[in-house]
Amino acid sequence: MFPAVTYQVFLLKRFKTRYMKLSACLSYLYKKDDFLEKKLAEIIGKDKVSTDIGDRLCFSRDVTPLCYKWIDLYKLPPYTSDIVASPETTGDVIKIVKFAGENNKKLFIYGGGSGVVGGVIPTERGITLDMSRMCGIINLDEQSLTVEVQSGIIGQNLEDFLNKKNYTLRHFPQSIRSASVGGLIATRSTGQFSTKYGGIENYVVGLEAVLPDGSLLNTGDKPRSSTGPDINNFFIGSEGIFGVITKAILKIYKMPEEVKYQCFIYRDIFCALDSIREIMQSGIKPPVIRLYNSEESRLKFEKLGFNYDGCLLILCFEGKKELVEAEASVAMEICSKMHARDIGGELGKIWFENRFDTRHILEKEEEPGGMSDAIELASSWSKIKKLYTEVEKYFKEKNITLASHFSHAYTTGISVYNIFYLNAKDEKEAIDKFYEVWDDVMGIALENDATISHHHGIGIIKRARLKQELGKGIEIIKKLKDSLDSENIINPGKLIEN
Repeated sequence: MFPAVTYQVFLLKRFKTRYMKLSACLSYLYKKDDFLEKKLAEIIGKDKVSTDIGDRLCFSRDVTPLCYKWIDLYKLPPYTSDIVASPETTGDVIKIVKFAGENNKKLFIYGGGSGVVGGVIPTERGITLDMSRMCGIINLDEQSLTVEVQSGIIGQNLEDFLNKKNYTLRHFPQSIRSASVGGLIATRSTGQFSTKYGGIENYVVGLEAVLPDGSLLNTGDKPRSSTGPDINNFFIGSEGIFGVITKAILKIYKMPEEVKYQCFIYRDIFCALDSIREIMQSGIKPPVIRLYNSEESRLKFEKLGFNYDGCLLILCFEGKKELVEAEASVAMEICSKMHARDIGGELGKIWFENRFDTRHILEKEEEPGGMSDAIELASSWSKIKKLYTEVEKYFKEKNITLASHFSHAYTTGISVYNIFYLNAKDEKEAIDKFYEVWDDVMGIALENDATISHHHGIGIIKRARLKQELGKGIEIIKKLKDSLDSENIINPGKLIEN
């Protein structure tokens, strides 16, 4: 488990320790940019600027599996920032953005470093903007049930603050203990309770952002407006290419009065999927719906007391006691008709307490030549079974271990999480296989009209396939980027090809 601090703490331990053994060599290889250091120190303060090789390496990485392999493969990692600038105010960000534009220096934005597709990796030389000092809570509006925060605040720190006042964000991504609010918005994240509360796009009421020319945009806190396209949506999922998000106003909730779990075992995963579809289309919305295939049921829950043969479905209901009981009753009736075995709610409580434990994913990644990752797709109900079947068949033919689960359900479809574990003779072969798997599965997704990314974003891993999914839409993104940032200063190489 990681504490509720920026992911740089973990990265520093993993990256800096190894690289500092070669400090003399690295200091020579990574020569400092004295001009950058001097000018940035002048405009925002010397204490907010670092050319330390450890910091530069740390803030050039997220938790993409490739980053870990680079440690073992290269004395000179392929992508490293020239300098790290750590603003404390929106005014600092404006100064840095203007400086970058005036001096044609590329600017990369680092929130919490918890991304898994390379979204923060500086694909060119330039400045990394470390947002971790912009972590303040500005205003709690208890009448409107909104909270205004700086974008660098870590999700768990915000949740802890709200809980003390009997409120909750109810946005629980796997990375909540390390992801920044700005990063969650920029990658269009979703969380474990999304079936009722939605993705981050359902939370954003207003934003403040510094545009590539250094001007400031503020969208306010209106609940809804019919004044043209929603400007907030230009930034939600933009991966930082349209500007730097500096503040956000988010919807919050009162802590639920009642929480109830139901767990079922299915021999047939498609019967379980039909149960979920009927539950969603019946009008009730359990915040948590998670269906694990038999392989992941065993991998994730065996050590927690799971000793059943089949697929595990976990449902959670919360809110007013009367509503919780009514919704749970409807779900029970639907699942019973689909031949589900009711095993009570205890395993759901155990899941909640252990939901951030990803050791069943990471264990093999540590092995030489071993690599693991998760590919999250989403499809409509009419196409999800075929998508699941074809992905399962692909991994079986490749002799690569796969464990899958379904979560984030909608009335129109659901997402599927494919966790794979591959082995190779060495790290280089593992990377080659990794890219091959990703590209092949993206191809299967596109052939089945599925999305190649439900909530992790695009980064550098999925970028080559994005045009196939968006079609003419990619041209709209490019034109908007050219209009706002004609010199391609902010987050180049993300979403669209340079």
